Amino acid sequence: MNLENYIFLFFVYAFLGYVCEVIYCSIGQRKLVNRGYLYAPICPIYGAGAVLIIFSMNPIKDMWYLVLILGIVLTSGLEYFTSYLMEVIFHMRWWDYSKRKFNINGRICLRNSLLFGALVMAVMYGLEPLAEKGMAWIEDMVLRIIDCILVLGIIIDFIFSTIKNINIAKVVNKISDITEEAKDKLILIKEAAGEKINEAKDYIGNTAIALKLKEFIAKYPNLSFRKIGKGKKRLSVSEFITKHLGSKDDEDESNHSRKA
Repeated sequence: MNLENYIFLFFVYAFLGYVCEVIYCSIGQRKLVNRGYLYAPICPIYGAGAVLIIFSMNPIKDMWYLVLILGIVLTSGLEYFTSYLMEVIFHMRWWDYSKRKFNINGRICLRNSLLFGALVMAVMYGLEPLAEKGMAWIEDMVLRIIDCILVLGIIIDFIFSTIKNINIAKVVNKISDITEEAKDKLILIKEAAGEKINEAKDYIGNTAIALKLKEFIAKYPNLSFRKIGKGKKRLSVSEFITKHLGSKDDEDESNHSRKA
């Protein structure tokens, strides 16, 4: 086969791969899922994988076991490389198999690799002979024109799709930064609150102050904080001190007093 044939096959298998992805993911999620990176209904990774397999496997086509093994290795390697490259470009992991058994860095997994192996066999011994017969009916000049239109279309699509996905990646990363910043601030607030509570505990832990406070509460057992804000209830001073500032012994004593 010449270059024009491989270009045409790239688009054929990219489209078929898109259809397989949509069906596979839609069944799993029980709704229609568009898995394409581009606006056009094609998945370039499937087209590239098919062309790579056809080009490299034709010399050993008679040894199906080698086709299967090498096909799994090549397609899995292509998926791993694509995952790594897209993560470098967009700073996002586009697919993650970390929860599946026998995965490598979450980029590839045994189940998908075996599925790729099945697709390799289907392409080499089922679809490819049919594709060659179909292309034989197309004149070379017509095939070149079709290839030029498709290549021009995918270049334009790739540019606009990449711009869109980069912008989306920026939004996602911005949200991630804001979330992390909020978490850091919450940690600081909790630490500051903890320090203040410890400071209050230390203050009440002063024997003279503690005795005066207990004496004061004993005189006014119904002492409570003033109601603040709409819908907020009054809070007993003794309960507040026992709950937030008191020791475990104080809590036990308070519970015993309430039961009595």
